[in-house]
Amino acid sequence: MYTPESVQGLMLATQEWLEKTSEGPSGQPSLGEFLEKDVESLQAVLRFHEFRYYVENQALISDGQYDQLYKTLAAIEALHPQWVRADSPTQRVGSSLNQNFTTLPHLVPMLSLDNSYNADDLTDFDRKAREGAKGEILAYCVEPKFDGASISLVYENDQLVRALTRGDGVAGEEITQNIRQIRSIPLSAPFSSLGIEQIEIRGEIILSKQAFDAYNQKLIEKGESPLANPRNAAAGSLRMKDPKEVAERNLDGFFYHISHVQSTSGQLAFDTHAAALDLLWKMGFRSPQKEKKVFADIEGVIAFCAQYEAQRDDLPYEIDGMVVKVNQLALQDRLGMTSHHPRWAIAFKFKARQATTVLRQ
Repeated sequence: MYTPESVQGLMLATQEWLEKTSEGPSGQPSLGEFLEKDVESLQAVLRFHEFRYYVENQALISDGQYDQLYKTLAAIEALHPQWVRADSPTQRVGSSLNQNFTTLPHLVPMLSLDNSYNADDLTDFDRKAREGAKGEILAYCVEPKFDGASISLVYENDQLVRALTRGDGVAGEEITQNIRQIRSIPLSAPFSSLGIEQIEIRGEIILSKQAFDAYNQKLIEKGESPLANPRNAAAGSLRMKDPKEVAERNLDGFFYHISHVQSTSGQLAFDTHAAALDLLWKMGFRSPQKEKKVFADIEGVIAFCAQYEAQRDDLPYEIDGMVVKVNQLALQDRLGMTSHHPRWAIAFKFKARQATTVLRQ
C-alpha cells in the first residue's frame, strides 16, 4: 500500500507535525494557522500510522505521539467542520447509541463452505475439482480459517459505505458504525486507482488472544464475569449498541475474499485468489497475504494443513482449520456452486482440542 518513497514522505510529514504541535502556549500551536490542505496532510499521516500499528504491527511513533497528533486534528476539525472527511481518523468513534440494526441484502450471497476432516476428504475434493476442470491445470491457495464473526464490507468511490453481518447469507444486519471502530479496517482505500467503482469484501472479525486476555482482565477487575472465548466475544461485539464499547475491545479484521467488483473497464484487476489477497494487502487491508500458500497438488495442501494444525496454539489468534480454494478465478466460475457451498473451496477442520478433567470429591 505504501511505497518506500511515500513512507519517507509521510515520516517527514510526521516529524513536521510533531514539531508543530509542540509549539506555542501550553505546548499547543494556534489552530487558526492551519489550512484545509494541512488538515488533509495530518489525516493522511494518522491513517498511515494506524496502518503501521494495527495492520503491520510495526509502530513507527509512540502512543503518546499518536495521541498528540490525533488531538490536534480533532481540535482543528472542531473549528472547521467543513474540512471533516468521512475517512478522517476522528470519524471512527460514534457519538450516539444504535437503537436497532437494519437488515440489508448482500451484493452476492455469502455461502457456507463444505467441510473436510482428514486427508481422504481433501483427496476426494481434489478428484472432483480435477474432474470439473476437464484437464485444465489447476492450483490451490490455502489460508487459515479464522475463528471469528463473518463480515461483508462495501466500498464505493473509495469510501466504506456499508458493513453487514453474515445474517442468513442472503441479507445481514447493517453494523457500519461499529465496524468503523476497528482501526485495522481502512475507512477508505484507493480502489479507484485500479478503475474499481464498487467492491464487496468478505472477512472475519476476530479478537486476538492478547486482546481477549486483556479485556477479560478488565472485566474481572470490575467484578464482572469474563467472556467465554475470543470468537463469541468478537461476534457479540459487532451487535453492541454503543460503538464506544466496541472500540474498547480492540477487535481486528482479516479479509480473505472479494465477492463483487464493479469497474470502469468491466474487467478484474486480478485473475487468481492469491492475487486478490495481495491486492487487498496493497489496498491497506489485513489479508492472509503472508499466511497463504499456493500448491500445484493436493499432497502439498495436506502437508500444509497438518503443519498449521501442529502450530495453532502458537498463533496470536484463534483458527479452527484451513481453507482450500482453487486459485484460478476462471476455473472457480466453471466449477460453480451448489445451493449451499461453492464447489471450488473446502474447509479443512482441525480436530477438537482434548483435555483431561479431574473430578474432586
